[in-house]
Amino acid sequence: MDVHGNAYASAILVPWSVRDTWVGVGALFVLLITIMILTILLPDLGLGLFLILGELIFLLPVWVLGIKKYNASWNTLGLRPFRLSSLAVGFGLMALSWGFNLGYALFLGLYGLQVQPDFTPLFEVASPMLVFIGGVLVAPLVEEIIFRGFIFAGLQGRLGWKKSALTSAGLFALIHFQLTAIIPIFILGLIFAYLYHLSGSIWPAVLLHMSTNALGLGAVYFAAEFGVLDLSVFLH
Repeated sequence: MDVHGNAYASAILVPWSVRDTWVGVGALFVLLITIMILTILLPDLGLGLFLILGELIFLLPVWVLGIKKYNASWNTLGLRPFRLSSLAVGFGLMALSWGFNLGYALFLGLYGLQVQPDFTPLFEVASPMLVFIGGVLVAPLVEEIIFRGFIFAGLQGRLGWKKSALTSAGLFALIHFQLTAIIPIFILGLIFAYLYHLSGSIWPAVLLHMSTNALGLGAVYFAAEFGVLDLSVFLH
């Protein structure tokens, strides 16, 4: 990948409308609820494969309302080259967010709460390889295409990038359905939206999202296998 494209730091123009964007958001929640119901009705379905296919299905509204409807390319969703400087900015912001996450986790611990639920049983019912493929590779790419490439960019023409960042980050946090994790995930969504605004590419956010999930899932896996410190507070 050529990472030396021009920095944007300006409005990102997309062909789909604000209405298309909100219809896509509604469809996304419908798909999510449907998948949650299927996991209850079909408990014997291979969970690892289901995680991967479930994530990919979420791209359907984006394809219908953004790509197919306007005959647009996938590059319109932010799959463009970027400058390494934007990735460096991202690592700095992520370091601050990780520090906040640790402090937030300690605060919740005072009240017997956790930022994230216990994910260790996930490795007992699904192939670790499929869990890592789904959680580290597929989920970050799909979620960045949806929340930054489609939703953030789709709202920006009407709301401006700051309000669009707040809105897309809020939806990003809500769709994870984890009450105690809403604040950390919201902050993460703001960082990723800012990186897209800064670089004109979703790749910096994708790479940082992947690194965050790799750290979280890796910690969960080693906690399950060897009883080491669980750092799933970083997992989103």
